[in-house]
Amino acid sequence: MAKKKAILPMFRFTFGFLKQLADTMLSNIMRDLPEFTDRGFNDDKKAEFQEAIHQFDDFPTDEQLQGIQMDKTQSKNNFRTSIETPMRTILLAAKNVFGEGTGKYREFGNHDLTKQTDDVLVRNAKSLSKTATKYLTDLATEGITAAKIDSLNATIVHFDEAIDQQRDAIKNRDNSTEDRAVLANNLYALVVKYAETGRDIWRTTSEAKYNDYVIYNTQSGGPETETPAAG
Repeated sequence: MAKKKAILPMFRFTFGFLKQLADTMLSNIMRDLPEFTDRGFNDDKKAEFQEAIHQFDDFPTDEQLQGIQMDKTQSKNNFRTSIETPMRTILLAAKNVFGEGTGKYREFGNHDLTKQTDDVLVRNAKSLSKTATKYLTDLATEGITAAKIDSLNATIVHFDEAIDQQRDAIKNRDNSTEDRAVLANNLYALVVKYAETGRDIWRTTSEAKYNDYVIYNTQSGGPETETPAAG
């Protein structure tokens, strides 16, 4: 199956400039309402334009979503640290009690926690907790208690949830990039539509008003001239 083609903005300027451009366009239309009314502009079309502006402006920015993603990642990392610390303590206790090369010690899983992915660490943490409970009487000589294992179990739950929340934040940001582009393109299409109408209205009667409806699809949103190459 072919990969879905990404939806990209139809314009070159920034989203912030698009919002300003749409506001200005609506203001120009209201100024020239008699002429636009003659071209079929009415309250329904005004409401449609206003709603398109509102939906686009109300949509979270990428910076906001990135901030949420960073916050969820930091929370996940904090819980990971909170899990690794007691896991190392239990592993050390098992090593001291059973010996590093024994089968019982191996039951506690891979001791190289830092290199494990989050998913693997969660799974190994759950396995280690069960093994520690199994050998609790032996580990008690190294200070391991049922309360400490219960605390580890509670942290595992939080870590597992934090992993899901981080993934949701990443997915939401990725999906929002496309959703934002869709809203932007819808709004831009309306701006272009009314800009064309405005230019047609004033083409032969008012140069100043005609220029109010000129859109420059450039990165700056204004006219850009190419610098002549040096001779």
